[in-house]
Amino acid sequence: METAWPDWARERDHPSQAFAKPEALDDLLVLDCSHASFAGLVAGSFLAELGAEVIRVEPPGGDPARHFTPFGLLHRDTGLGYLIEGRNKFHITLNLDVSEGRQLLNSLAATADVLIETFLPGQMDAWGLGYRQLAAANPRLIYCALYTYGQFGPRAGCGQPNADIADQALSGVTFISGFLPEGPAADPTAVPTRQGSWHGWTLGGFWGAFGILAALSARSTLGVGQFVDVSPAEALMRSTDGACAWWELDGVLRSRVGNYDTAIFPYAYFRSKDGYVLLAAVMDLAWKALAGLMGRPDLYRQYPTIPSRKSLEVQARLHKELEAWTATLTFEELAAKAEAANRGIEQGVIVVGRVVDLPEVVKNAHYRERATLSVFTDPTYGDLLIQFPFQKMSASPPRLKWTCRAPGQDNAHVYAKHLGLGRESLADLRTRGIV
Repeated sequence: METAWPDWARERDHPSQAFAKPEALDDLLVLDCSHASFAGLVAGSFLAELGAEVIRVEPPGGDPARHFTPFGLLHRDTGLGYLIEGRNKFHITLNLDVSEGRQLLNSLAATADVLIETFLPGQMDAWGLGYRQLAAANPRLIYCALYTYGQFGPRAGCGQPNADIADQALSGVTFISGFLPEGPAADPTAVPTRQGSWHGWTLGGFWGAFGILAALSARSTLGVGQFVDVSPAEALMRSTDGACAWWELDGVLRSRVGNYDTAIFPYAYFRSKDGYVLLAAVMDLAWKALAGLMGRPDLYRQYPTIPSRKSLEVQARLHKELEAWTATLTFEELAAKAEAANRGIEQGVIVVGRVVDLPEVVKNAHYRERATLSVFTDPTYGDLLIQFPFQKMSASPPRLKWTCRAPGQDNAHVYAKHLGLGRESLADLRTRGIV
């Protein structure tokens, strides 16, 4: 008998098998020189999970990003966010404010494949460490610079530091996120809402890593590296879907609509007896089945098509009707009713899901089974519940080797391996404040 598909996929993709397989990027040397920005840290983490040797370069005493943490909470002098994005990296300290420190980085870059930085545009260039200087000595270098405004343009030289809140605001995502003050009418003066996480930094980092991987692929043909300029604000702008085109083509300003959707309904969150649930019945036959479950076939007769349910006024009315029904049921009851109804729907399905809080995320058996969220025992930081690599790959999977390092913890290993510096030389550099 043929193996069931989930069992087949688990056997080949489960992270427990990762260390028996090769790594996709194990021939790469990456310098993560990001400063006070999680965009660069995320980009470096992504490459490190895939097997690259990533050397995290911090100033003596550690990068400011180590202290970007909820209400100042530290674990062994390191912020919670940094514990997530310090993964698999060798940590060294290096003072780039002095010429000797810059020369050491120049020497490391001479054999590196990738350099990531998040300084103000032109800062690395002024230090003699920009792409045009480093590429002259190492033409195969791929140099990724991440900055809110990018490396050129009217605002590139404004001197504002990288900030996730700026990335979110400038992307347009913040403007279309949030609730209306009252009623369904779109009001552009309503208060915007930032995303609850560092969404701009995270997406900027992922798109930066994507650009690096594309440049690595091109290098195999071109024979040389290239400069990769990523604005996290522009990366997040990609998430505004058709909002920019809507304004440009039709002059319609997409504003905040809360939990409604501008294109389809029902496709929203509703109150149930035991919390909030998501409920979607987008296709017309699925909507008909849902109205039948509610005992309200009149709602389907009145609004039978996707366009007829699209206006915010209609959505507001239907939302009240739906929530009056969902509030009488638990999530499990709703899910059972939807599952039974879906068997008789020829086109589309009724989708039901829970809006879970973080304690529920942590204990979610699905995430634990897929080894996406698990406790990891780190030699430096002890037992930590941490997000593992999310890609499941059958031949060259990513993996978590360690969560983080203290500032300069790998100085001896890295400087000896890559620059041939011994214990005495390193002690001298430390005494003079260079490492």
